[in-house]
Amino acid sequence: MNKIFASIFIAVSFFSTSPAQQSEILKQYSAKFPDAPAAFIERSETIAILVKNDSLEIFGDILEDMIHLKSQTDVYSTGRVFGSHFTEVKDLKAKTLIWEKNKFKEMHVTEFKKNHDQADGIFYDDSYNYSFTFPSVSLGNRTHLQYRTMMKDARFMPGYIFTSYIPQGKATYTIKTTRQVELVYEVVNDPKHTINFKKYEKGGYVFYEWTATDVPARKNEDESPSVRYFTPHLICYVKSYENKSGKVNVLSSLDDLYAWYNTFVKDLNKESSAELIGIVNKIKQSSKTEIDIVRNVFYWVQENIQYVAFEQGMRGFIPHHGSYVCEKRYGDCKDMANLIVTMLRLADVKSYHTWIGTRDLPYKYSQVPTPLVDNHMIATYISSDKQYYFLDATSDHTPFGLPSSMIQGKEALIGLDPTHYEIKAIPEIPKERNIMTDSVSIRLDGNQIVGSGISSLGGYPKVFGGYALDRSEKEDIKRYVTRLIGKGSNKFYLDNYALSDAYDRDKPTVIDYSFRIGDYFQKIGDELYVNMNLTKEHYNDFINLSLRETPKERDYKYEKIEYCELTIPEGYSVEYLPPNAKADGELLGFETEYTSENGKIVFRKKFYVNYLLMQPQQFEHWNASVKPLSEAYKESIILKKK
Repeated sequence: MNKIFASIFIAVSFFSTSPAQQSEILKQYSAKFPDAPAAFIERSETIAILVKNDSLEIFGDILEDMIHLKSQTDVYSTGRVFGSHFTEVKDLKAKTLIWEKNKFKEMHVTEFKKNHDQADGIFYDDSYNYSFTFPSVSLGNRTHLQYRTMMKDARFMPGYIFTSYIPQGKATYTIKTTRQVELVYEVVNDPKHTINFKKYEKGGYVFYEWTATDVPARKNEDESPSVRYFTPHLICYVKSYENKSGKVNVLSSLDDLYAWYNTFVKDLNKESSAELIGIVNKIKQSSKTEIDIVRNVFYWVQENIQYVAFEQGMRGFIPHHGSYVCEKRYGDCKDMANLIVTMLRLADVKSYHTWIGTRDLPYKYSQVPTPLVDNHMIATYISSDKQYYFLDATSDHTPFGLPSSMIQGKEALIGLDPTHYEIKAIPEIPKERNIMTDSVSIRLDGNQIVGSGISSLGGYPKVFGGYALDRSEKEDIKRYVTRLIGKGSNKFYLDNYALSDAYDRDKPTVIDYSFRIGDYFQKIGDELYVNMNLTKEHYNDFINLSLRETPKERDYKYEKIEYCELTIPEGYSVEYLPPNAKADGELLGFETEYTSENGKIVFRKKFYVNYLLMQPQQFEHWNASVKPLSEAYKESIILKKK
């Protein structure tokens, strides 16, 4: 769906201060944020929501003031301001205040270049940005920028994120409106109550003001989810307003949001092309049951329609007709969803347009009935026994019956008819459905291990493997397989491999392979030490509880089963087998077993990771499971010469 909201990266406001004050500000902020290269003295946004000509007029004034605290601050000399069809940028001004000989010398930015850069994976995008360069950015100078945004629809209010990539002395978000306008607002992710709120009236207007002071820079940590999951921010939207005709609901409830969304699809698919009808008839003829029809339609769209993102004004919300998408053989998420609905209805199978947010968005329809909740569209089929099938054809390696990984756990808004809808939670796929197995036979040969194995991938591991293989050339495929099944040490070498069923969605991908690992085992006197834990996932992967602040996110839960069979070399006997080990953690667990039988040592391991989003309060649980796992990884068998 549409990338509605403008991103504002660097902005600054004008402060008319004396040279002496400027010097004091530099001292103050250098002391307050000694490690920061720069800081916002103030970052503010004031949104006006006014009733005009019986509708709402909304505009925002953005002001920011940055002081440069280090000599090496060239990275902050460039800026960009973003706009789109829904948020027009106007009155852009920027300058540098240069501290020189105890007085200011103003240097204005004279050139703002308008760009229409396409983001990765976007076929068409109506967003734009103005890029510019501040002159003379250096220690003690201040950079300022201000501009106005004109918002075309009150439903698209994005709220406000109080943290930034550098620290801030003061961050303020203000709404200026009248008593005619009713707002809903909530501050989230602020357990320490760092954001202060006040409401007041002045000059016939009502002001809502949120302020945070001395805000540290937002941390960028590996595997973090989107910032809205953990950083303090404001959710705010217009519930209703009064005009001359009476009360006008905007987003007073989910009913209002759905009624608006339904206008995007209510007039679609009234006629279908002969080509599309012919394709559906062939699918019906080759399908024995209704569920077969749904599966075959889903796979046809996956295989025949190229996904492209397309964002242009309201076109970012309104799908093309199914026949058009079929003819062009490409479309975005809503085009592909609508094509599935169209084809199934032509086959006399009920299915439904479904709005949903990906896991980038932390909100639920049941809590925030606004477009903040969703950025994606799929189709839903409900079987006669009330089984829900969430059909996301943009994920072209995902098998029928498995939702795409990016919508696990999210609420779906299913449009049943023009006035009725249903909210249904997409399940988080349990680890047992995302299975990886690896079975190897190894022997000692000189100073290396030589072996062969069979590995299989099911569920999301197969899906993600399919994407990796699609993007790989022949040599890259071998490197990918090496990363996937590599074991032992960096001296692992993949001799041969063969892939089976890599592109059959309904079967696991199977990899047959042979390999060598150089210098893997140790010989001390008449004893051989061999660590049969050939893969050591999350070895010593402890989270630093004093440093890590943000949650950790992963694409899917999974389970891995390993079997390793070592042929005991001639002339040797088993001196030591490690004890079996087990830990059933909430987030991570494992079980290992060693046996000696028929001249071989068999090592079995079961391992799982069981989270999509790990919150900071769960870090200790994670570490508690990593400890015994890492201890088990250190164990080696000992073979003694007879």
